[in-house]
Amino acid sequence: MRKKTFLWPCLGLLFLALSFFGTRAKSAETLPAAQEAALFSLKDLGPVDLAPKRVVLEIYASPAPDLSSFEVLFPQAWPLVQAFYANMGVLLELVPGKAAAGKLVPGKHLRLEALTHDEWLDRTFQAFQVEPPFRKRFLRVCQDKYAFAHLNLSVIHMDFKHIQKDILSNRSKEARYNPNKLANLIIHEMGHLFGLYHANEFVNDPIPETLPDGRTPDFMSQNLAQPHLGFVDFQKRLVHSYLSGGKVFQQYRYVDFDPLRYLELIRQYNNYQEPKP
Repeated sequence: MRKKTFLWPCLGLLFLALSFFGTRAKSAETLPAAQEAALFSLKDLGPVDLAPKRVVLEIYASPAPDLSSFEVLFPQAWPLVQAFYANMGVLLELVPGKAAAGKLVPGKHLRLEALTHDEWLDRTFQAFQVEPPFRKRFLRVCQDKYAFAHLNLSVIHMDFKHIQKDILSNRSKEARYNPNKLANLIIHEMGHLFGLYHANEFVNDPIPETLPDGRTPDFMSQNLAQPHLGFVDFQKRLVHSYLSGGKVFQQYRYVDFDPLRYLELIRQYNNYQEPKP
């Protein structure tokens, strides 16, 4: 398998863009500083229910002819996604989706859309509420993105044509790794819908970019081209806290499921440091 790092701009770049475009959500409530600090402290997540959680994912693929290869590849990738999350205690149930989304519920009923490039752009502009005058600049910020996970919408929008062009291989020796590559991308994006942030977001938090074995990339890192990804126990606890309505879910509800505001507050109240430019 050819080693290649899938590059996604970190949320910091999106923060700059979305701040400029004025699309950031505002918190519906504001707690006193001491209570806010206690809520966003990750040193103590409180009781975390680690019992297996069932999550429904509805899958929709654009009927466009140039996405026919997704229909072939996805069934090969999906068991890998299921197996990864089963190891974390998250049991994924796949259901077919229609053009219009079903009743989506954060952490309960999610949706994955495989789209053409133009469809992906349209969905992205709508999700981020980017008005026409700002779209060219927004595209420059996000030109290396293959997918967006919108936590507030419980949806992943995937630009499958871009993935096919940049990540998947047509060479016979390398094509056998395509299911792994697609699975790793889906695993990563679903992590965002479970409340997780990129492993390289901070330099002093408990989430490493590479696991303690020194070779396995964390699934929320930028290195998704390896055949196997892993996670640390802290991430498992964050996910179960979110899925069970625990402290992490309460944190996101406080910021109206805005991951950028969430990052601001956990950085502030946990003294996390961002990487130097």
